[in-house]
Amino acid sequence: MGMSTVWLADVRFRKRGWSYHELGHFHRLVTILWNSGLSLETDRGVTDEGDPWFVFCDDDSGDVFAHFARISGKYVVCGPCLDGSLTGPVLRDLVERFVESLSRPSAGGRSAPAAG
Repeated sequence: MGMSTVWLADVRFRKRGWSYHELGHFHRLVTILWNSGLSLETDRGVTDEGDPWFVFCDDDSGDVFAHFARISGKYVVCGPCLDGSLTGPVLRDLVERFVESLSRPSAGGRSAPAAG
């Protein structure tokens, strides 16, 4: 019975979604993107498997700009604004790398200021 109790606790934790700390990184990113002139809306949720996701969409078209997720304890971001995807074990570092990738001219012609 002790094993199932731990398992149920793990499921509840995973289904919780993003922590307040993690959401703080996304809110900071919203500010950076907004200040760079992008008009984006956000949404978030949890998959059936318990993995949280956070998406940035173009406010006018609704097209996905960037999609973040936490899968098996690692963070990933992908979207048409990137040449592929970025992954990492620390969300803050991944957000920094994401902002840096947007500052490069090859990132879909969009640019964002460096995070500070």
